[in-house]
Amino acid sequence: MSWQNVLQEIAAVANILNVLVIGVGYYYLVKLYRQWIRQSKEERTAGGRPMVVVSADYSRLPDVGIVVRNFTKAPAKEVSFEFSAPVVAPDGLVVSDLPYLKRGLPFLEPEGQISHPWGRLPDLAPVLRERGLEDGIRVTTSYKDLAGESYETEWTLDPLLFEGSGIGSSKSMTELVDAVEKISGSSNNEGRRGRPNGNERNGTTRKGDAGCY
Repeated sequence: MSWQNVLQEIAAVANILNVLVIGVGYYYLVKLYRQWIRQSKEERTAGGRPMVVVSADYSRLPDVGIVVRNFTKAPAKEVSFEFSAPVVAPDGLVVSDLPYLKRGLPFLEPEGQISHPWGRLPDLAPVLRERGLEDGIRVTTSYKDLAGESYETEWTLDPLLFEGSGIGSSKSMTELVDAVEKISGSSNNEGRRGRPNGNERNGTTRKGDAGCY
């Protein structure tokens, strides 16, 4: 066999290998594309991925609440909660034993939330310390999207982070500002009513104010 024939055979084998490589690459490309289309359809069917957490509401300090919140615009189903320790209010109520927290939720709408009071921070702090919960209470939330995909998130309830911070209710501050503005406005109005105008001080009458005879 001549070298020319050998080179021709090598070239033929190389061409075959190139075709095989291109074919395999095209196969996996099509496969990935189909998977992407399937996942996109599932996400559209499910409305996207939900994100459900149980968090503490500090927006009205010193009052603290417990909130179940879905942060996204995708609905969640089969929502369940697991607490590292019972969530106990100062009055003895076990908040984590409320039916929707103990049994879970069959469905939570997009951006939906459910809240319940926990207690005032000055009353909660000694309760948490007595129970050795200086690092807070961990809450694990398990749930599914409408397509049946499972998710899990973990959050920590730790009101002691805000103890002694002096943070007040944003609503109360707004009301205080409104009250100050009202007082200021009333004072200005009274001042204007009690102050004589320039015409009265000078005893003059503007043109056109004189009576007709």
